[in-house]
Amino acid sequence: MKVLYIHGLHSNPNPLKLDILEKLGLEVVSPFIDYEKEKAEVYKRVKKIALEEKIDLMIGSSLGGFIAYWLSRDIDKPALLFNPALYFESMKPFIPRLEKQHNTPIYVCLGEKDSQVNPQEVRKYLSEQTKNHHNTKIMMTSWLAHGIDLKTFKTITAWFLSEEGL
Repeated sequence: MKVLYIHGLHSNPNPLKLDILEKLGLEVVSPFIDYEKEKAEVYKRVKKIALEEKIDLMIGSSLGGFIAYWLSRDIDKPALLFNPALYFESMKPFIPRLEKQHNTPIYVCLGEKDSQVNPQEVRKYLSEQTKNHHNTKIMMTSWLAHGIDLKTFKTITAWFLSEEGL
């Protein structure tokens, strides 16, 4: 099983999280993304990687969650999103034009203490986007802020894999 892990803005592929994914039995593909330098080209590059690597699922955090959300709907692969940066007006120009939006499973973990990505705004955005997309599961976590601690990352990822029978 091959996972595409997409890190957030001002971040990088955390080796400890990649190690967790490998210990969960996944083959990991995790490119470094310079969001500020690549801008509109990020989605195209990440999609190309996903297709070339024949990924089976994806995990994204914050801005990486934004990319993973749209990529999941585009290429029909399940996704786990941690505090995805979905609702920001500034992101609208980066939403890809999809020929077809698939109804693939999307799991979303939101931290109630997140001060960078408002969890209520994400829920509102998802309810608007997923009116005809019935495979979205949202988990609110009372302890989680924007950063994802390793224990939460491992627990939620293991749950996601189990739920999807992976």
